[in-house]
Amino acid sequence: MKTTTKKSTSTAKKPAAKKATAAKETSSTKKTSTTTSTTAAKKPAAKKTTTSAKSTTKTVAAENTKSTSTTTKKATSAKAASEAKETVKKPAVSAEKFEKSTKLEFDTSKLNPKLFASDKIYSQAIFDTIISDRASRRQGTHDVKSRAEVRGGGKKPWRQKVTGRARAGSTRSPIWVGGGRAFGPTPVRNYKLKVNKKVRFNAFVSALTLLAQSKAVVVDDFKLESISTKAAINKLSELGIKEQKHILIATNDEVTYKSVANLQNVICVKPTSVSVENLIWADVLVLSTEGYENFEGRIK
Repeated sequence: MKTTTKKSTSTAKKPAAKKATAAKETSSTKKTSTTTSTTAAKKPAAKKTTTSAKSTTKTVAAENTKSTSTTTKKATSAKAASEAKETVKKPAVSAEKFEKSTKLEFDTSKLNPKLFASDKIYSQAIFDTIISDRASRRQGTHDVKSRAEVRGGGKKPWRQKVTGRARAGSTRSPIWVGGGRAFGPTPVRNYKLKVNKKVRFNAFVSALTLLAQSKAVVVDDFKLESISTKAAINKLSELGIKEQKHILIATNDEVTYKSVANLQNVICVKPTSVSVENLIWADVLVLSTEGYENFEGRIK
């Protein structure tokens, strides 16, 4: 009886073991299925990353090709522009640059030797005369207030002694802030410098002699029919002095004066007002017959 019961129990236990093994197999299959599903789910992401990397490489390659194409286009355009510049002819140099390229060869032998052929060039006389002329042109209207002209300051700031401070009689003293100016400029000052008549005449003749030595004196009336800058330029080109940097015209004609007013390299002055500074400044002197007579009258 005992033996039979043991066998029965052993036989009863066998199905439970089979169930456990079956459960294990099912769990293992589930795990494998889950792993396969996860791997299957992960695979598309990897594909996506590879496709995105490919797309970025394509875009970078496209940008590089675009940049290279733009650089090549710029290089070709620059070459074409340089070739076009080489083919285009350079414009002629305009007369407004005032390049002193032509030498003046006017006949100065007929001019009065007392005016245009001095034995000596007085450079110091020229310097003194120009400084005197410039000084006499100063207005001298500058003015500042002294301690007597500044408003206020009539009361003594503090008593003379006992305070221990420096003595002061007015708050408008030059050493005070807001006080008057000590020895400031006043309109009473005269800037004129005296130059003797003979020295001034020697300077004038020396300046004319320098122009005559360079053959830069023309005796011409320079008359124009009407006020016209274009006509004045044509007249200068006829005389052959259009390209000179500094042209001085001495005449009393108002039409000439107004016609030349817009030309930056030309100055028109009355013969009586011609200064030594004008003559030193000028490269060419265009002198009217009336002006020539006026110059000769200075000798007498």
